[in-house]
Amino acid sequence: MGDAGWWALCLSYVLSQFFRSYVAVIATQLIGDFRFSAQMFGWFAGTFFLVFALAQIPIGMMFDRFGVRITTTAFMVLGTLSAGVLSCTGSPWIAIAAQAGIGLGCAPVFMGLLNYVLRSGAGMRQQSAVTIASAIGMAGALAAAWPLGRATALFGWRPAMLAATAAMSCATLGVARFVKRSNPLGHGSSPLPGNPPAPTPSGGRFWTLAPACLAMSVGGTFRTSWGGPYLADVFGFDLLARGNALTVTSLVGAGASFCMPFLVRFWTPKSLSLLWLILGALAALTLAAVPAASSVLSVALICLLFSVGAIHPLVMSQARAVVPAHRLGRALGLLNSLVFLGVALANVGFGWLAGEARTAHATAAQVYASLFAVTAFPLAVGAIVFVFSPRAHR
Repeated sequence: MGDAGWWALCLSYVLSQFFRSYVAVIATQLIGDFRFSAQMFGWFAGTFFLVFALAQIPIGMMFDRFGVRITTTAFMVLGTLSAGVLSCTGSPWIAIAAQAGIGLGCAPVFMGLLNYVLRSGAGMRQQSAVTIASAIGMAGALAAAWPLGRATALFGWRPAMLAATAAMSCATLGVARFVKRSNPLGHGSSPLPGNPPAPTPSGGRFWTLAPACLAMSVGGTFRTSWGGPYLADVFGFDLLARGNALTVTSLVGAGASFCMPFLVRFWTPKSLSLLWLILGALAALTLAAVPAASSVLSVALICLLFSVGAIHPLVMSQARAVVPAHRLGRALGLLNSLVFLGVALANVGFGWLAGEARTAHATAAQVYASLFAVTAFPLAVGAIVFVFSPRAHR
């Protein structure tokens, strides 16, 4: 932790978080400019995560074969070009394709961090490196909140996206320059001093991590895409108000991520992850029951739903406890694909549900109540199965 390659990947992860999160703030501008229907907006918001999910296993295999630097740089070049296309196009279908390209560009970044750090073991030093990197990345979600809303109000969303494109090109150069092909922490399975040796794989319980991975970011769709329309449709929030609300959400998510390196000193990753899954399910059920009761309550519960994603590095560290280094890329690729497949399916499914509900003349509150109810289900299932998951070192 702390070498130039780690920092280059951290800064790239900031950009990845920005591109995951920007849609919610400027959703109404995107819908207006591209004339998206509810279903088309669902595809636009979901295609990023769909291609992100589908790319994880191939990217994991490329990490095992070619290393982090070459793989990550190649995909980030594609993402940078796609972000530039999105900033300039007026076609809704080209916009959807460009959003898919951005998803591919961001797909290797966090998994590259995981591979860069976790190949040498699953001890506290690696857990700290991953959780701190995850927390730093939340700055991207913050940039995609009030700063993006303010920049859009002053200059329009296209110049703001062009600035993000320029930043991504700089991050790509940083990865190409500073990330070494072979892991500086040790490409083999020998542990760092002070870390326990990598345990023997017990793949029989590896599958218990899958439902949690599928569920952990489903609630985060209300920060990355659907929270903006929800606050606008139900509570009448304008662009700046949505930006402020989602800034609060991002701050809470960042705070949860920054707390993880300290919390794992007192509780196991498994217990922390299980607690967050349960709290997320309860938050979704509350919003389903009273979607229009209070804007303050709704924003607070969306904050809780978004913070569930902070358990991502903890679940990955549990996977490392049962996966040998030479198969790490593929294993993390599988779990990461489920994380973003869950987000993609949620976005597309939410678009379909919202379209059907509006066709049936449901009120805005009823539309979003159904979305929150659907969100609670995978979180609850993920928590139940996660009880039987393997433990990682504290």
